[in-house]
Amino acid sequence: MLRILGLSAAEQALYEALVEHSPVTLDELERLGGTPGLAVGLEELGLIARLPEDPPRFIVVPPEMGLDALIRERTRALAEARLRVAQLSTRYHLTTSDQESAGLVEVVIGREAVLRRFEQLQRGTRREIRMFDAPPYAGVVGGNTQEFDLLNRGVDYRVVYDRRAIEMRGTLKTIVDYIAAGEQVRVGDVPMKLVLSDYPMALVPLRHDLQMVESALVVYDSTLLDALAALFEMYWERAVPLHVSHGRARLPENRSPTDAQRDLLARLVAGQTDKAIAAHLGWSDRTVRRHVHAMMIQLDAQTRFQAGYQAVLRGWLADEKGVHDDPE
Repeated sequence: MLRILGLSAAEQALYEALVEHSPVTLDELERLGGTPGLAVGLEELGLIARLPEDPPRFIVVPPEMGLDALIRERTRALAEARLRVAQLSTRYHLTTSDQESAGLVEVVIGREAVLRRFEQLQRGTRREIRMFDAPPYAGVVGGNTQEFDLLNRGVDYRVVYDRRAIEMRGTLKTIVDYIAAGEQVRVGDVPMKLVLSDYPMALVPLRHDLQMVESALVVYDSTLLDALAALFEMYWERAVPLHVSHGRARLPENRSPTDAQRDLLARLVAGQTDKAIAAHLGWSDRTVRRHVHAMMIQLDAQTRFQAGYQAVLRGWLADEKGVHDDPE
């Protein structure tokens, strides 16, 4: 335990013995398993003192004084190290900002190199990782065991799985395990593979038709990283939440809408206000809001925009015609 303060294992053992037997002569010190060299080491650390006697005796400095002094010294050294890190970080980012924008994007070639970057990205994450997950896969689906450790440490994972991934054999079982561990999951149509960290750092395929593990772009803190984050949030907003019930993953039920719901949805998508919808349907504003809320629950949507998008994806508005031509 005291190694962090600069003591070796032998010095700690001797020091703990002297705490109970101090003061001691050199012969008594050796009987306790110590040596003159160890005593000198403890003396230099300020943990014991040599009494001016003949023969000399060694006495322990009260631990609340000696050890506390070492703790203060280590604290000061750590503070200086943190300051140095901050200075180096500032110099690094100033240098980076002066470089061409290409310096903020790194090309990584080779499976092992890409996987190392992926592990580095996850290890550096403090709060959240966001991902687009889509086939093709180069290895076993669900091979990211590091995610379980990070979820257990409190790191959030939000993942949008492509619909093709859900249809692959064995994928749903793996996703169920991730959800049980705390992963937040939605399903939709994603444009590419993507991993985003608050490091800040992102990992994207070098080419959209190749697997990420063979070649990738590492994107560092830049406008491009902000754009990738905005892209993720847009697709996350539109995607359908995936839930687990009795150990099985399930999407929201795709029940057909009633004629009233279909009419209401069409007018929401057309951008009509609650007042205009109420006037057309002969409802009160409050009734419109109540129906919209119920429909959002049925679609497992958190916003009106998401409800409209999910309705389009499910084909609820496929047969609607002429809605935009109706007067308000």
